[in-house]
Amino acid sequence: MFILLSSCLLGFGYSIVMKKGFFAQQSVSPASNTASTPAFISYEEAVALHQSGALFVDARHEYDFKLGHIKDAVNVPLKDFALESSAIANTPKDRVIVTYCDGAECNSSIELAKKLAGAGFANVKMFFGGWNEWQQHGGATE
Repeated sequence: MFILLSSCLLGFGYSIVMKKGFFAQQSVSPASNTASTPAFISYEEAVALHQSGALFVDARHEYDFKLGHIKDAVNVPLKDFALESSAIANTPKDRVIVTYCDGAECNSSIELAKKLAGAGFANVKMFFGGWNEWQQHGGATE
């Protein structure tokens, strides 16, 4: 019992001194966090951004994209992502970009949004309802 109690105290003491685990200091400034963390948007927000000229990026496979996609969207499949050779290679870093895929059962739009934010794109949004929700509401398609 003494050994167990001593181990716990030593572990907590180490964590406190080294500022690790539960005691880690998180220095998150709101300005730097918002640029690197893409935000989820609703269908209504997606429509407004689409009408204002935001770039919609479809993270689905090329085959699915060719079957139908949001009007004027470009295809950047997550599995093949390489910014230099993608359809958005020459896109300004401050342009509003909205990523999407099939919807709630697909996380590719989330992963692609994170990669784009990590590549320096400052205004990335995620339309999690994606292609399925867009179609259900009768949004413009190609």
